[in-house]
Amino acid sequence: MAKTTVELPDGLHRTLRVKAALDDRSMNDIIIEALQTHLSGFRIEPGMLEIEEVSRDPERSRQHAGRAHSSD
Repeated sequence: MAKTTVELPDGLHRTLRVKAALDDRSMNDIIIEALQTHLSGFRIEPGMLEIEEVSRDPERSRQHAGRAHSSD
């Protein structure tokens, strides 16, 4: 599993901690579920830019993002 660091606003972090405690779940599990739900319509298609290319050329990444969402 890959690791990343995300900075959350204090209020969101507090809400996440409370929700995790009330549901007896880890904050990590809740975040994974939320991201999976949010990204469920996004598909990586053949020919899409690799992440290195996207980060070097923001204009091309916006063009690809528009095409990825237009098929929904």
